[in-house]
Amino acid sequence: MTRRTRRLRSVVPATIALVVALLASACGSGPTTEDFLSQVKPGSVDELGLLEGKPYDGTHIRFLTCCTAVPQFAALNERTKQFTERTGITVEWSNIPYAAFLQKIVAESAIGGGTYDVLIWPDAWGPSLKIGVQPLDEVMKKDGITLDDFSGPFRNAAGAGDPEATYGLPFRGFSYNLFYRKDIYAQLGLEPPTTWDEYYQQLELIKNRTDKSPLAGQFSRNNGQDLYTWLTMLWSNGAELFDDAGAPAFTSPEAIAATQKYLETVRKGYTPPASTNWGELDATNAFMKGTAATVLTWSWWLEDFTNPSKAAPELAGNVGVASLPGFPGEDPSSYAFTWLTGVLDTSKHQGAAWEYVKWLTGAATEREIALDKSDPATTTGITVHNSNMLDPQVNAANQGLPQLQYGTLQSARAIPMNLDWPRIMDILAVAVNEMANGADVRSKLDEAAHEIRELDR
Repeated sequence: MTRRTRRLRSVVPATIALVVALLASACGSGPTTEDFLSQVKPGSVDELGLLEGKPYDGTHIRFLTCCTAVPQFAALNERTKQFTERTGITVEWSNIPYAAFLQKIVAESAIGGGTYDVLIWPDAWGPSLKIGVQPLDEVMKKDGITLDDFSGPFRNAAGAGDPEATYGLPFRGFSYNLFYRKDIYAQLGLEPPTTWDEYYQQLELIKNRTDKSPLAGQFSRNNGQDLYTWLTMLWSNGAELFDDAGAPAFTSPEAIAATQKYLETVRKGYTPPASTNWGELDATNAFMKGTAATVLTWSWWLEDFTNPSKAAPELAGNVGVASLPGFPGEDPSSYAFTWLTGVLDTSKHQGAAWEYVKWLTGAATEREIALDKSDPATTTGITVHNSNMLDPQVNAANQGLPQLQYGTLQSARAIPMNLDWPRIMDILAVAVNEMANGADVRSKLDEAAHEIRELDR
């Protein structure tokens, strides 16, 4: 499995067309669903929120997932035996190749068949697949489960575009952060920046006084990878993607200024010329190999940056991480990304499936994994529960990243949760890539706004 697969980020614009085609093939009626609440048995629960007395003993469920080599996933898979011991429920993990994962989960949710019981999905796919997963609100109420221990972007993703419902519980999520070489910053007398102007001054100093690329940037249009930093800077300058009526708003003066500031990284030579076509993997590899002094990326990359079997020796003990800077007079607003898990509505074992979802997303399960550093293959500091991100022991075991992520998430935002986002994303990604390669900012943003307004007309 490549690291590109492991980064767990892809949105395919064909999602909507696939859902429509699959529903049409099922005579437009969708799959035959099973009633959820009636399958969830009552009873007292243990300290993990699981039903006592093993009422589902002997039930076998199938888990639709990908990327089982990701440390967090590997840890959950390994610990599932503990879940089985408590409940008597056996769980079979699939491992669908990531490139085929979207089509598989859309097919399962659109036409069903009862092959799988539990599934996971990245936040952007939620609006397309929620037709095939159970709303969780009634069973959450029955079991006293709330979203109160999750930050705003994670709660937003749980609704898959519906603020009045919950379709999935967050179990993996991260913020977008600045990673930097602590030794280079110390050598130059630098501290993590608080504004983009300060950061760019640091990049200029690194450019002039070291042999490193100041920044490993990424401007690839593939899967919207050039939008991560752009969206963060847009929001942090008080700009919006859309107005209250849903019309493009990214041609405002604030949006144009944020876009021009973003493009300075390549136009002033702070990132290698080749990065106009780099994606996340290319950028993080440059930092991991020691050729770049800083990189902007997801918090989970700390796992690889500090792994001696993957990172250059000079990175050992030298990786710093900070929240992204902002604009003067504006509150910084980073990008947050979430994976959810839920119950397929065609499952014949929804009660047992719900037990597994509760265990997968439980704060206690997450904390145990975050504290276990016995095996690099299952070592992770990724936490989504506020209680764990603020836990002193969890922070001590994970270089303080959970608490930093908590702070970032308080003003972070998720991408728009609507069916049109994949196509909109593609238009914006092309525009940003072309601007990175020299296109005029104002005219290119105007052109992208026009294309978005013309969708489905």
